[in-house]
Amino acid sequence: MRGCIGIAVCLALAGLLPAQPPTVRVTPEVQARRLIHNVRPVYPKLAIQAHIQGTVQLAALIDETGTVEHLRLISGHPFLVKAAMDAVKQWRYRPAMYDGVPVAVLTTISVTFSLGIGEPPPQVERADVVRA
Repeated sequence: MRGCIGIAVCLALAGLLPAQPPTVRVTPEVQARRLIHNVRPVYPKLAIQAHIQGTVQLAALIDETGTVEHLRLISGHPFLVKAAMDAVKQWRYRPAMYDGVPVAVLTTISVTFSLGIGEPPPQVERADVVRA
């Protein structure tokens, strides 16, 4: 009998809790328009010395406040991944809304590292960023 009472109480309490808004999938282009603060990645010295360029693609979970909560590597050169992730973790977005309520967002973010082939060697390390 106790099990039934416990379940009944749980169901009654569940009705009192507000429903969690869904996590929404957003295209990179749409999410890029919400970007309000980005930090440029530092081009890793070893990658510069080895003339490594390329794009790091990340799957991102951005919480309802616009903070990057979780990143997962999709693709990218191992020498560039840490720099890209360290920078993107500091990015902030305007919160996404669903029925007037802020929601978490799943999207992809691309960070492109370029040495500027055909240009003089860079005096300062740089990384070109393609927003979400």
